[in-house]
Amino acid sequence: MTSSDEPGLAPADGDLLRQVVQLALDNAGVGRAPFGALVVRDGQVLGTGVNTTAQDNDPTAHAEVAAIRAACSRHGLENLTGATVVSSCEPCVMCHAACAVAGVARIIYAAPKEFVPGVERTPPILTQMQDALHRLAPGQLQYVPTPGADEPFARWQQGGSRPPRAGPGS
Repeated sequence: MTSSDEPGLAPADGDLLRQVVQLALDNAGVGRAPFGALVVRDGQVLGTGVNTTAQDNDPTAHAEVAAIRAACSRHGLENLTGATVVSSCEPCVMCHAACAVAGVARIIYAAPKEFVPGVERTPPILTQMQDALHRLAPGQLQYVPTPGADEPFARWQQGGSRPPRAGPGS
């Protein structure tokens, strides 16, 4: 099934998912973590982000957080009510919470967290928190199988970059 066949998706969602997978692939290609994200509202990309945790020595420098910051800064907003975050990978608990704080209505993602190398080392508390957010916001998160969504992780591993420390996602 392709992203355009998924229920509840807009025709442009498939293009946006391919775009974030390419962002993640490009980020992995320069030795950074393989994650990318967009903030979209009314068909307009408001902000983009990639993961820069290692280069910035900042555990909060995840793609979704960067995309939210970029969207708010660029457009002079404090809230992204009704926006969609399009992510290359299932967001971690921090990114999911940041989306909620920012007023994001929905999150679609291209790769499940199981694609992330080292995901099995995620501290149990983060997994429990992520499970709680899934229960509290049913339907907000939507996995859309996207061709090539695993490629950023393969490129990242080939480049010798270190796996994420704080858990799955962006």
